[in-house]
Amino acid sequence: MLEIYHAVTRKDSTLKETWNEQEKVTVAEALKAYAIGSAYSVFREHELDTIESGKLADIIVLDKNLFTISTDQILQVRVELTFMDWQAGMEP
Repeated sequence: MLEIYHAVTRKDSTLKETWNEQEKVTVAEALKAYAIGSAYSVFREHELDTIESGKLADIIVLDKNLFTISTDQILQVRVELTFMDWQAGMEP
């Protein structure tokens, strides 16, 4: 959640200073970068990190909806459940 917070707010590691505020991204853009960007960075975007037939994805369930809370609350969000290497059509 810390890195999502950094991307959305552009606050530094002290959480006080804002760096390059013009580079802020939306929550949706940050989540997309985490999922698809990670697979792309290891040349596996054709097989990982989107929920579609034939691909594997790691999926997390959070205790709050990142799209409905304030950016200040992102750091309090916790992971409730994790699915690793889940494939569309599989039972959770």
